[in-house]
Amino acid sequence: MEFNHLSSLPEKSQRDLPRVINRLLGQAFLHQDKDDDKDDYYFIHRNRAACETALELAGFNLLHDDYHRIFQAVSEYSYCRARYKLDETLMILVLRKLYEEHIERLSLAQDPVVTIGEVREEYRTITGKERDLGIIQYENLLRRLRTIGLIETLDGRSIDVHDTDARLRLRGSVRMILPIQNVDELDAWVRKYRTSAAEEETEEIV
Repeated sequence: MEFNHLSSLPEKSQRDLPRVINRLLGQAFLHQDKDDDKDDYYFIHRNRAACETALELAGFNLLHDDYHRIFQAVSEYSYCRARYKLDETLMILVLRKLYEEHIERLSLAQDPVVTIGEVREEYRTITGKERDLGIIQYENLLRRLRTIGLIETLDGRSIDVHDTDARLRLRGSVRMILPIQNVDELDAWVRKYRTSAAEEETEEIV
Protein backbone atom coordinates (compact mmCIF):
# COMPACT_ATOMS: atom_id res chain seq x y z
CA MET A 1 0.00 0.00 0.00
CA GLU A 2 1.50 3.33 -1.09
CA PHE A 3 1.04 5.72 1.85
CA ASN A 4 3.05 8.39 0.03
CA HIS A 5 0.02 8.86 -2.22
CA LEU A 6 -1.68 10.44 0.79
CA SER A 7 1.23 12.54 2.02
CA SER A 8 1.95 13.86 -1.48
CA LEU A 9 -1.52 15.39 -1.85
CA PRO A 10 -1.68 19.19 -1.85
CA GLU A 11 -2.78 20.62 1.49
CA LYS A 12 -6.26 21.56 0.26
CA SER A 13 -6.79 18.08 -1.21
CA GLN A 14 -5.73 16.53 2.11
CA ARG A 15 -8.43 18.59 3.83
CA ASP A 16 -11.05 17.62 1.23
CA LEU A 17 -10.21 13.91 1.17
CA PRO A 18 -12.10 12.84 4.34
CA ARG A 19 -15.25 14.67 3.24
CA VAL A 20 -15.22 13.21 -0.28
CA ILE A 21 -14.53 9.67 0.95
CA ASN A 22 -17.30 9.91 3.54
CA ARG A 23 -19.72 11.20 0.91
CA LEU A 24 -18.90 8.29 -1.38
CA LEU A 25 -19.41 5.80 1.44
CA GLY A 26 -22.61 7.51 2.54
CA GLN A 27 -24.41 7.54 -0.79
CA ALA A 28 -22.90 4.46 -2.49
CA PHE A 29 -22.20 6.10 -5.88
CA LEU A 30 -20.74 9.29 -7.33
CA HIS A 31 -21.87 10.13 -10.88
CA GLN A 32 -19.90 12.33 -13.25
CA ASP A 33 -23.04 13.63 -14.94
CA LYS A 34 -24.89 14.68 -11.77
CA ASP A 35 -24.37 18.31 -10.82
CA ASP A 36 -24.26 17.53 -7.10
CA ASP A 37 -21.68 14.76 -7.62
CA LYS A 38 -19.51 16.20 -10.38
CA ASP A 39 -16.90 18.06 -8.30
CA ASP A 40 -16.36 15.13 -5.92
CA TYR A 41 -16.30 12.66 -8.82
CA TYR A 42 -13.48 14.61 -10.46
CA PHE A 43 -11.68 14.94 -7.12
CA ILE A 44 -11.52 11.14 -6.90
CA HIS A 45 -10.61 10.90 -10.58
CA ARG A 46 -7.67 13.32 -10.12
CA ASN A 47 -6.53 11.75 -6.85
CA ARG A 48 -7.49 8.16 -7.50
CA ALA A 49 -4.35 6.56 -6.03
CA ALA A 50 -4.74 8.51 -2.78
CA CYS A 51 -8.45 7.70 -2.55
CA GLU A 52 -7.78 4.01 -3.18
CA THR A 53 -5.18 4.03 -0.41
CA ALA A 54 -7.51 5.75 2.06
CA LEU A 55 -10.32 3.30 1.29
CA GLU A 56 -8.04 0.26 1.47
CA LEU A 57 -7.03 1.27 4.99
CA ALA A 58 -10.68 0.80 6.01
CA GLY A 59 -11.18 -2.39 3.99
CA PHE A 60 -12.95 -0.91 0.97
CA ASN A 61 -12.26 -1.27 -2.74
CA LEU A 62 -12.76 1.65 -5.11
CA LEU A 63 -14.59 0.63 -8.29
CA HIS A 64 -15.08 2.70 -11.42
CA ASP A 65 -17.43 2.20 -14.35
CA ASP A 66 -15.50 3.77 -17.22
CA TYR A 67 -18.47 3.79 -19.59
CA HIS A 68 -20.99 5.44 -17.27
CA ARG A 69 -18.35 7.33 -15.26
CA ILE A 70 -19.46 6.24 -11.82
CA PHE A 71 -17.38 5.62 -8.70
CA GLN A 72 -18.46 3.07 -6.08
CA ALA A 73 -16.84 1.86 -2.85
CA VAL A 74 -17.42 -1.77 -1.86
CA SER A 75 -16.46 -3.23 1.52
CA GLU A 76 -14.43 -6.41 1.77
CA TYR A 77 -16.28 -7.18 5.01
CA SER A 78 -19.94 -7.95 5.61
CA TYR A 79 -20.32 -5.38 8.40
CA CYS A 80 -20.66 -2.46 6.00
CA ARG A 81 -22.64 -4.12 3.23
CA ALA A 82 -26.22 -3.05 2.75
CA ARG A 83 -28.92 -5.64 3.25
CA TYR A 84 -32.20 -5.38 1.43
CA LYS A 85 -35.61 -6.82 2.15
CA LEU A 86 -37.14 -9.12 -0.41
CA ASP A 87 -39.30 -6.43 -2.02
CA GLU A 88 -36.31 -4.09 -2.31
CA THR A 89 -34.17 -6.77 -3.93
CA LEU A 90 -36.98 -7.66 -6.32
CA MET A 91 -37.32 -4.01 -7.33
CA ILE A 92 -33.57 -3.76 -7.99
CA LEU A 93 -33.86 -6.86 -10.16
CA VAL A 94 -36.75 -5.24 -12.02
CA LEU A 95 -34.69 -2.13 -12.73
CA ARG A 96 -31.69 -4.17 -13.86
CA LYS A 97 -33.82 -6.33 -16.17
CA LEU A 98 -35.54 -3.30 -17.70
CA TYR A 99 -32.18 -1.61 -18.14
CA GLU A 100 -30.72 -4.57 -20.05
CA GLU A 101 -33.83 -4.97 -22.21
CA HIS A 102 -33.93 -1.33 -23.22
CA ILE A 103 -30.21 -1.13 -23.91
CA GLU A 104 -30.31 -4.26 -26.06
CA ARG A 105 -33.46 -3.29 -27.95
CA LEU A 106 -32.67 0.36 -28.58
CA SER A 107 -28.85 0.28 -28.59
CA LEU A 108 -28.87 3.42 -26.51
CA ALA A 109 -25.73 5.40 -25.86
CA GLN A 110 -27.30 6.95 -22.75
CA ASP A 111 -29.16 5.56 -19.76
CA PRO A 112 -32.66 4.35 -20.75
CA VAL A 113 -35.95 5.82 -19.59
CA VAL A 114 -38.92 3.72 -18.42
CA THR A 115 -42.37 4.49 -17.09
CA ILE A 116 -43.83 3.75 -13.68
CA GLY A 117 -46.29 1.47 -15.46
CA GLU A 118 -43.46 -0.58 -16.98
CA VAL A 119 -41.82 -0.95 -13.58
CA ARG A 120 -45.04 -2.15 -11.94
CA GLU A 121 -45.80 -4.62 -14.75
CA GLU A 122 -42.27 -6.04 -14.70
CA TYR A 123 -42.47 -6.38 -10.92
CA ARG A 124 -45.57 -8.55 -11.29
CA THR A 125 -43.90 -10.55 -14.07
CA ILE A 126 -40.73 -11.24 -12.12
CA THR A 127 -42.57 -12.39 -9.01
CA GLY A 128 -44.60 -14.80 -11.13
CA LYS A 129 -47.81 -14.01 -9.29
CA GLU A 130 -50.10 -11.15 -8.39
CA ARG A 131 -47.74 -9.72 -5.81
CA ASP A 132 -48.37 -6.08 -6.49
CA LEU A 133 -47.39 -3.46 -3.96
CA GLY A 134 -49.48 -0.74 -2.44
CA ILE A 135 -49.03 2.89 -3.45
CA ILE A 136 -47.13 3.82 -0.29
CA GLN A 137 -44.86 0.78 -0.62
CA TYR A 138 -44.07 1.66 -4.23
CA GLU A 139 -43.29 5.25 -3.37
CA ASN A 140 -41.06 4.29 -0.45
CA LEU A 141 -39.19 1.71 -2.54
CA LEU A 142 -38.58 4.02 -5.48
CA ARG A 143 -37.59 6.91 -3.24
CA ARG A 144 -35.04 4.72 -1.48
CA LEU A 145 -33.60 3.54 -4.79
CA ARG A 146 -33.46 7.13 -5.99
CA THR A 147 -31.55 8.07 -2.84
CA ILE A 148 -29.07 5.27 -3.51
CA GLY A 149 -28.59 6.63 -7.03
CA LEU A 150 -30.16 3.87 -9.14
CA ILE A 151 -32.93 5.99 -10.67
CA GLU A 152 -33.88 9.60 -11.09
CA THR A 153 -37.07 11.36 -12.09
CA LEU A 154 -37.05 13.50 -15.20
CA ASP A 155 -37.17 17.27 -14.97
CA GLY A 156 -36.72 17.15 -11.21
CA ARG A 157 -40.24 15.88 -10.64
CA SER A 158 -41.24 14.02 -7.49
CA ILE A 159 -42.10 10.33 -7.70
CA ASP A 160 -45.81 9.88 -8.38
CA VAL A 161 -46.75 6.21 -8.62
CA HIS A 162 -50.34 7.12 -9.44
CA ASP A 163 -49.13 8.34 -12.84
CA THR A 164 -48.28 5.19 -14.80
CA ASP A 165 -46.86 7.35 -17.61
CA ALA A 166 -44.42 9.14 -15.31
CA ARG A 167 -40.88 8.50 -16.49
CA LEU A 168 -37.80 7.33 -14.61
CA ARG A 169 -34.24 7.37 -15.84
CA LEU A 170 -32.36 4.15 -15.02
CA ARG A 171 -28.79 4.97 -14.01
CA GLY A 172 -25.78 2.86 -14.98
CA SER A 173 -25.26 2.24 -11.25
CA VAL A 174 -28.06 -0.36 -11.44
CA ARG A 175 -25.53 -2.54 -13.27
CA MET A 176 -22.92 -2.07 -10.55
CA ILE A 177 -25.11 -2.90 -7.57
CA LEU A 178 -25.83 -6.49 -8.69
CA PRO A 179 -22.94 -8.96 -9.25
CA ILE A 180 -24.36 -10.08 -12.60
CA GLN A 181 -22.24 -10.42 -15.73
CA ASN A 182 -24.66 -11.82 -18.31
CA VAL A 183 -28.30 -12.56 -19.09
CA ASP A 184 -28.08 -16.14 -17.81
CA GLU A 185 -27.00 -14.93 -14.39
CA LEU A 186 -29.79 -12.38 -14.37
CA ASP A 187 -32.33 -15.11 -15.19
CA ALA A 188 -30.93 -17.20 -12.33
CA TRP A 189 -31.50 -14.32 -9.88
CA VAL A 190 -35.03 -13.87 -11.19
CA ARG A 191 -35.81 -17.58 -10.69
CA LYS A 192 -34.33 -17.47 -7.21
CA TYR A 193 -36.55 -14.62 -6.03
CA ARG A 194 -39.60 -15.73 -7.94
CA THR A 195 -39.72 -18.87 -5.83
CA SER A 196 -38.89 -17.09 -2.59
CA ALA A 197 -41.76 -16.92 -0.13
CA ALA A 198 -40.04 -15.23 2.81
CA GLU A 199 -41.37 -11.70 3.09
CA GLU A 200 -38.57 -10.53 5.33
CA GLU A 201 -35.72 -12.32 3.58
CA THR A 202 -32.65 -10.14 3.02
CA GLU A 203 -29.90 -10.40 0.47
CA GLU A 204 -26.41 -8.92 0.71
CA ILE A 205 -25.71 -7.25 -2.62
CA VAL A 206 -23.68 -4.12 -1.97
